[in-house]
Amino acid sequence: MYKIFLCLRYLRSKVIAYFAMMGVALCVAMMVIVISVMTGFLDKIEQAAKGLFGDVVVDAGSLAGLGYYDEFIAEVTEKIPEVQAGSPSIFSVGILRFGSHTQMVQVSGIRLPERAEVTDFEDGLFVQAGSATPSFDPPAEAMIEKVISDAEYINDLLTAKMSADQQEAKPANQNDIRQMISAINWHSESISILSRAKDYQGKLSELQSQIDLARGNLYRSGGSFDDKEQKLLELEDRLSGPDGLESKAGITGPANRAILGLGLAAFSSSTEDGETLRYVLPGHKLVITAVPVGGRGLDPMNFTPVSRSFTVVDDVEADVSSIDKEFVYVPFDTLQAINNMDAEFSVDDPPQLITPARCSQIHFKVQDDFAHGAKLDEVTSNIKTLWWDFNLRHPQIDGANVSVQSWRTRQARIISNIDRQRTLVILMFGIISMVSVVLIFVIFYMIVFQKTKDIGILKAIGASSGGVAQIFLAWGTAVGLLGAAIGTLGGWAFVRNINPIQDWLADAFGFRVWTKDNFIFEMIPNEVDWPATVCIIAGAMLAGLVGAMFPAIRAARMQPVEALRYE
Repeated sequence: MYKIFLCLRYLRSKVIAYFAMMGVALCVAMMVIVISVMTGFLDKIEQAAKGLFGDVVVDAGSLAGLGYYDEFIAEVTEKIPEVQAGSPSIFSVGILRFGSHTQMVQVSGIRLPERAEVTDFEDGLFVQAGSATPSFDPPAEAMIEKVISDAEYINDLLTAKMSADQQEAKPANQNDIRQMISAINWHSESISILSRAKDYQGKLSELQSQIDLARGNLYRSGGSFDDKEQKLLELEDRLSGPDGLESKAGITGPANRAILGLGLAAFSSSTEDGETLRYVLPGHKLVITAVPVGGRGLDPMNFTPVSRSFTVVDDVEADVSSIDKEFVYVPFDTLQAINNMDAEFSVDDPPQLITPARCSQIHFKVQDDFAHGAKLDEVTSNIKTLWWDFNLRHPQIDGANVSVQSWRTRQARIISNIDRQRTLVILMFGIISMVSVVLIFVIFYMIVFQKTKDIGILKAIGASSGGVAQIFLAWGTAVGLLGAAIGTLGGWAFVRNINPIQDWLADAFGFRVWTKDNFIFEMIPNEVDWPATVCIIAGAMLAGLVGAMFPAIRAARMQPVEALRYE
């Protein structure tokens, strides 16, 4: 009992021990911050890779693309039960034009809602956030509701900033004010367009379905090719002709719809406090001039750009700046036709398939229990084996350059570099943190000298050498534990508020460590790595124990007569 009493008394009375405690706290906070941010960065890369591309990616490895993708997806999901779903995609490059603004973009052709089955694409959507069945034809009512909600949010921000400016609580940023007013005007225009289009949306969807059916029947046996082609042209004229349904509705049909990356230049902006302001919204039209870089008839010296008008129906935030500021998503079949990657048939009767339809990549979703480590590698190997067997049975694929990789293998270079950096940083800060052990040792060694008389009295009244040692060991462990608790609390507070702290440093001193252009992601990771934190706390307690060990042994070896004579 006397051990606990003396340990608590020394904790309260010996102010010098507080310096050791603060040293431990600083070291713990430093380790918590460094490990949490570095681990958070790795976790974000994992989430982004899996969220954007799925667990396993089959890449064509050439501009020509790979064919029979639907058949291969069906075979994989049937023969490999660990694979939940698959979806093809196509990539191209192009120029996006909205009014007088133009910029280079990456155009991605995707299938919705298949894309949502294999990735987390739907989580970043604006209008269809979290929807299990997102599409390029969302209900006009849903788009209007979302645009109105966003306009009200911006209007509330504007009112608050103007009110604070009038009260001189915080001078309003005039550029923010102008941007908010402009954004509200764009929202009003979007609502007007969508309100007009609402009455035509069902007719547009129905007519688009008829066109897709007529296009599918074009090369099927039976009936005159000329008659089927004429019917297709008539339907397309009813949709997009001078007096077509698109001109009445004010928006394009479902085949010519687009989802924008939220980071596209001039299409959105952020206020000084980080609020997002959208300018290009559902209902707005833009022109994409795509370069057909794949498929049949590819001539590297003679690309003929194809321009099409698209209607924006949504935007998406992947939280990866390099993706958000470059990508535009359009329907898979549309980009396939633009890119000359659709199927090619002969003019015979019945028509014969010359070149199968092609895609750039196939993305697969693996069951959660098999989506990590060696199990994912095994599933990837099974898909690769099945691919080569499938390729032998379909020689038209020409899949010599095809690669089958898991998301981790595709990102291995980035992950390994960051992992090595994390290990090096942790090692460096771990060595620096050893100062806490030295600090506790020095302070406790001094305290042992100061407490020589107390030790002698304890020994004289019957305290054992082990009991005296336990007092100082418990004291050192308590210093480590309390220091770790303070450091963990401080590290947690810093990590959780690391982005506001950086913004404050940038405003006050013009000093900004993290930029999305250099570090890929929009924000600094701000989640504490609790498993690592528990290990750090245990290490801090061990540091206190080790630092107090030698002084405790010295105190235990003191003889009562010598200790009292010393005084």
